[in-house]
Amino acid sequence: MTYRFWKTSWSVALVLGFAAGLPVRAQDATAPAPTSGAISQVPVVAKPVSAEQLALETEAVKAVKQLTDAFNSGNVDSIAAVFLADGELIDDSGTVHLGAEEIKALMKAFQEAYPGAKTDAQVESVRGVGGLVLVDGTRVMTDKEGNSLSVLRFATIWRKTDAGLKLASLRDVSEALPPTPHEALEGLSWIVGEWINESGDSKVQLNYRWDESGNFIVGDILITSGDQTVMKSFQRIAWDASQGKYRSWTFDSDGGFGEGVWTATPNGLVMQNSAVSPDGVRGTATVKLLSDSKDRFTFQGIHRMSEGVESPDYEYTVVRKPPVAK
Repeated sequence: MTYRFWKTSWSVALVLGFAAGLPVRAQDATAPAPTSGAISQVPVVAKPVSAEQLALETEAVKAVKQLTDAFNSGNVDSIAAVFLADGELIDDSGTVHLGAEEIKALMKAFQEAYPGAKTDAQVESVRGVGGLVLVDGTRVMTDKEGNSLSVLRFATIWRKTDAGLKLASLRDVSEALPPTPHEALEGLSWIVGEWINESGDSKVQLNYRWDESGNFIVGDILITSGDQTVMKSFQRIAWDASQGKYRSWTFDSDGGFGEGVWTATPNGLVMQNSAVSPDGVRGTATVKLLSDSKDRFTFQGIHRMSEGVESPDYEYTVVRKPPVAK
């Protein structure tokens, strides 16, 4: 694709607007650190950890490991033995299970419902208060195949005894599991299918589908003018869990490519896009994708820049291709 055509015509990377924008952090990463200002010049000094605190943390981590090992062994007596005789376990529904017998009954019922389930705990804070030790953290429950059952925040109170730390209270609070890539992309599932736009001399055909893994949406984009193929492109759309946004990569048949970050809005999507032409010309654009109905959506392209030159805004609509009559 020539420089002139890329700037002014049906470029998949910017005119269709699917080529994603580079993360805004790209410039921040190369910006020089501030050289003036009192705050920037004051070094951050970490408060030293006392030997007593280090010993307490080591003991607390050991105690939590003893609890998780007992749970993973499946031995309800071993689990109960970690608690004080009058210790309590408050489950994620808020129900209090008091004393060894109630705790053992709860563990037995859980093991019958989820045989082979395991837990893995991560200690996040340890504090000593009088003769008690407060330990908070997160633990993940998995089934025997290793699939996540739940993510729990735990708060524990341990009492110092001659036999070491004993658990006085354990409280679990459920945390929502993050969506799988497929679940997150369900918000874009309406785009799956064949779409078409015919305006003037150009014809645009879009074909979106789930890939074999179900964790990406992939698309083929074909632009023709009369009998001539102007551009073929391939696109892959993913869920970026680190940003909580959709991200796409587009590859044009002439060697151009683009990248985009999509943000969901109440009436559609806004995409920050960037692209590079085969001859190294860079361009950016903001594209709004507005869903008019399940069979029709509209593109609006604004702030289209290439080599410092702004191109006119555009708007066009695509409709779902009707099924082929049998």
